[in-house]
Amino acid sequence: MCISSAALAAFLTLVGVDHVELGDDRVVVKATTRDAHWVADGDLWCTMAPQIDRMARVTQAAAE
Repeated sequence: MCISSAALAAFLTLVGVDHVELGDDRVVVKATTRDAHWVADGDLWCTMAPQIDRMARVTQAAAE
């Protein structure tokens, strides 16, 4: 999933600075289950968090 820099900035204002680590080309949002890593890709910021969450749910369901 990719979003614009403006959309990421708006999202980060909702999250709060105590849950965010900023780098030059990466933003890490700390979460209870797992961290979401946003990586710069040109003018967009992209994360694999939705796909990783989906894979975790499938793996858990298969184990049950």
